[in-house]
Amino acid sequence: MSTTTLETTTLDTTADRPARATWTCPNCRCETTTAKKRCTDCGTSRW
Repeated sequence: MSTTTLETTTLDTTADRPARATWTCPNCRCETTTAKKRCTDCGTSRW
């Protein structure tokens, strides 16, 4: 009788994930992630 064992590896990607960088809107002082080009609250452009 032959037995096959399968191993699975689970990667925990949330443990070492760095915090996202943010920028502060000069208009309403709200923090928005740098991936966004506009403020999420008031719509002011980052540039």
